[in-house]
Amino acid sequence: MKKNRNIVWKFTIAIFLLGTMFPIYWMSITSFKSFQEVYNLIPKLIPDQLLWSNYVDLFTRYSFGPALINSIIVSSTVAVSTIVISLYCAYAVSRMKFPGKEIMPQLFLMAYLIPRTILFIPIYLLLARIGLLNSIWGLMLVYPTITIPYATWVLITYFQGTPRELEEAAEVDGATRRQIIWKIIFPIAKPSLVSTLIFSFTLCWSEYIYALVVINDKYQRTITVALSSMLVADIIPWGSLSAGAVICALPIMIVYMFASKHIVTGLTMGSVKG
Repeated sequence: MKKNRNIVWKFTIAIFLLGTMFPIYWMSITSFKSFQEVYNLIPKLIPDQLLWSNYVDLFTRYSFGPALINSIIVSSTVAVSTIVISLYCAYAVSRMKFPGKEIMPQLFLMAYLIPRTILFIPIYLLLARIGLLNSIWGLMLVYPTITIPYATWVLITYFQGTPRELEEAAEVDGATRRQIIWKIIFPIAKPSLVSTLIFSFTLCWSEYIYALVVINDKYQRTITVALSSMLVADIIPWGSLSAGAVICALPIMIVYMFASKHIVTGLTMGSVKG
C-alpha cells in the first residue's frame, strides 16, 4: 500500500514538473525556429533545423546588446547597494533602542507591499524635476525603494534570532560598531545576505513598469522594455522574442541553480519571525 502511494506521488510530481518545464522548453525551442515554422498550423516539438538567426537578429536588428548591458549595470548596482544599506538599517533596528522600534519591521514590510502602479506617476514627476528621466541613473534611484524595504525586513527578523554574545565579547575587546558589523555580523548573516542579494537582483532584472515609464531612449532602456518594443503591429517575431526571453532567463536560472542552498536557508532563517 505504501509503495503504491509513493508511486502515485511520484507520478503526480512528474506531471506537475512536466507542466512547469514545458513552457521553458517551448520558449527555448522556438528561439531556434524559422519564421515560417513558428507560424505552422501544426506546431512541432522538435524543429526541422536549429537556426541561430533569431539570436543574431536580436543583437543586430533589435539592438538588444545595450539593453542587456544596462540591465546588468542597474541590477548589480542596486543589489549591492541594497545589501549594504539594509545591513546597517536592520542592525540598527534589531540592536539599538529608539522610539518606534517595535513597529519598524511592519513599516518596512508595508513599504514593500505598496503597489507600484500607484507610485509611478509621482516617481515620474520627481525624476523629471531632478533631471533623471531617460537615464539608468533614474532607475538606480527608484529601484532601491522596492528592494531595501524587503531586504531590511528579512535581515531584521534574522538578526532578532541571532545571539548577541559574540557582539558583546567584541565590544569588551574594544571593537567599534562598524567592525562588529563587518567582521562578526556580516559572516554570520551570509545566507540571508545571499538570498536578499539574489532577490534584489532578480526583481530589478525583471521589473517593467518603472523602466517603461522612466526610459524612452532606445539606448537607455532595459531588457524588459527592449523585449516589449519588439511587439509591433499584428506580426509578432516569436523567434527573436523567444531568443531574448532565453537570454533574459538564463542568468537567473544559473544563479538560482548554484545558490539555491543559500536562498532556502536565508529565507527560512530570515522570515519565520515577525
